[in-house]
Amino acid sequence: MVKIAIIGLGPRGISVFDRIIAYTRNDASATPIELYLFDSKEFGPGVHTTDQAEHLLVNTVACQMTQFSDDTVRGAGPLLYGPSFADWLISKNSALGKGTDAKIEIDRNGYYSRALFGDYLRWGFEYLKKMAPPHLTIYLHNYAGVDDLQWDRKRWLVGYDGCNFPADFVFLTTGHARKVLSDAERKLTGQVDEARQRNPRLQLVLEPYPIRNATSSVTASDTVAIEGMGLTSFDLIAQLTQGRGGKFDSAGKLQPAGRLRYRPSGQEPRILLYSRSGLPLTARATNQKGVFGQYKPKFLTFARLEQLRAAADGGQLDFDRQIMPLLWADMQFAYCFAWLQQKRDKIAALMFSNEFLAAEDAAARQAMIDRHIDKRDQLSWAKLAEPIPPLALASRRQFDDWLRGHLWRDVEQALQGNLDNPVKSACDVLRDVRDVMRAAIDFGGLYEHSHRWLLGEFLPLMNRLAVGPPKERIAQLLALIDAGVVRADFGPGARCELDAQAASFVVSGYWDGDSERANVLVRGRASLPGPLEDKSPLMRQLVERGIVRPFMNGQFHPGGITVDRNMNVVARDGSAQRTLWALGTLVEGCKFYTFVLPRPGANSTTMVDAGRAVGRMMDAIAERNVRLQVAQEELQGVRAAQAQPPASAPAVPPALSSAVSSAVSSAVSPAVAPAMPAPAAPGKPVLAPPPPSPSAVAADGAAAPRLRRLDADPANCPAFGRT
Repeated sequence: MVKIAIIGLGPRGISVFDRIIAYTRNDASATPIELYLFDSKEFGPGVHTTDQAEHLLVNTVACQMTQFSDDTVRGAGPLLYGPSFADWLISKNSALGKGTDAKIEIDRNGYYSRALFGDYLRWGFEYLKKMAPPHLTIYLHNYAGVDDLQWDRKRWLVGYDGCNFPADFVFLTTGHARKVLSDAERKLTGQVDEARQRNPRLQLVLEPYPIRNATSSVTASDTVAIEGMGLTSFDLIAQLTQGRGGKFDSAGKLQPAGRLRYRPSGQEPRILLYSRSGLPLTARATNQKGVFGQYKPKFLTFARLEQLRAAADGGQLDFDRQIMPLLWADMQFAYCFAWLQQKRDKIAALMFSNEFLAAEDAAARQAMIDRHIDKRDQLSWAKLAEPIPPLALASRRQFDDWLRGHLWRDVEQALQGNLDNPVKSACDVLRDVRDVMRAAIDFGGLYEHSHRWLLGEFLPLMNRLAVGPPKERIAQLLALIDAGVVRADFGPGARCELDAQAASFVVSGYWDGDSERANVLVRGRASLPGPLEDKSPLMRQLVERGIVRPFMNGQFHPGGITVDRNMNVVARDGSAQRTLWALGTLVEGCKFYTFVLPRPGANSTTMVDAGRAVGRMMDAIAERNVRLQVAQEELQGVRAAQAQPPASAPAVPPALSSAVSSAVSSAVSPAVAPAMPAPAAPGKPVLAPPPPSPSAVAADGAAAPRLRRLDADPANCPAFGRT
């Protein structure tokens, strides 16, 4: 009997579950397996909880999200087909029947609520569970969180609800974590608590999720300062406006299509929106690529990346110097094709593309662009990175006028689509070539200084250009500014500080003397803590025991724990633990952009990583079975020799019989990693424990009696449940 545990059953855990179901369905040996699933909430949704409000949206169109593999997925094991989110919506909608009021038209390119997507994930878990083969027994545990994981020299013990569940193989897919407060945050929290004695309405919210909890105590008389202009801030704004009964309507026939007007409910607080850049994320354009359409890189290719890696000293790359020129060439290609097709015709665009691809170098490509496109209309990285013109910063009023125009131009560009509009087509390249960028970045693929630059400078810009909200969110923000509900004209470099004497927060803008007070401050950023900042008892135990170690690129810790290319967790002593894997946001840092969802027709990295990990586990199980069979055959031969010894040969010595029996016993234990000892004292080496002791098969070949202990046998635990 093999015991497997998955800790965390959000989208990443479901991917591992999917791969286990697929592999076991194709396992000719039908090895008996017990699969233990642990999560503190319902299985499937993860952060996409099904009790969220309908106005909280995912920022990806329905047809480009899935939880299942397809024919494009390679190297992930047997395929197991299932519907994409859009297909599931259409099927669910059709099941309502004709004439039903609840039936609505499904837009494959629409943006739907996170609660509805969570319902899809929950359904997907049940769908997979029904396909489990008879030799796979599934145990469900979602009453509490796993708080411990330790190695007992034979197998893992999963600490859950006061019990220890033994497991031969463990997958860590715990997802988003809570962050321990930094020294600065603790100091600010203490100051706010003290100042609250003078102003009871003073509030500080450092963790914005769940959104309803973060904003539940805010009233219409409050002024709320939101730090950040990313996706989390758009969720907060939606909760404080639409969530309070406000309505968005069309601005009317005299206004451009897509322009909105906001009708307040009277329950909204005043909102002050500010950030370091002074700019919100740009809108996601109307999807014109369908389900499978993606820009295919012409310059930043896997082959070119391999060439750079082979020529690099030590194998590491400089993203700014070596990757960015290739990425920029692809963005220029997409921009020029869309611009020429829009301004001239498709034939002109195709002819230009052929010449562009044949150009010798970047200088030749730029010369071609200069011949075909006026300087004022060319794509400029400088303008993408810093679009605010100097004149707009002359005064707050000029910046406010410029910002409103900038937001509306962004909506107009997004309405044209991610193929037809040149700017949106170019920016979408950043999203479509993400897998190649991962190949350059993952597992310390960049020099330390380059990795720092990537996360500190390039990633925020990439997010602003390519990973923004639906275009409707930008139109709504503009309507809220017009209605006076939101103020967002603080400009670049805005900051917020606590005025302890006045017991209020002060948001200061780019211009001297420009500030406004608020009694509520919300950090509009979802935390993604590293292992040393993670609040969970499980992660604290894993770090303390040396089972995991923070990922380091030189002296830089970009986040997450260390795994090898098979997703095996690397211990503090540097050894890869062959029976422990980690996937998802837990390894963000060692891997890049782990929180995106699988996309149909894209050979999803999520499915490939999960398939590689589960495939390694199935190989280990198969090897164990072979060793067991060989050892049993040898034991049978020894017993036969003992029963009828040849007259000319002496009987087999008892010591040899005992040795073969021990070999049989050892064969039934799966391949395991070196046991993780207690943390070593500073300066002392970490010693590996002895190999696992035999226990599963008795010396006479009969199955050993099953141990039943209160802390080991799930049947004796109150949380025990079996499908």
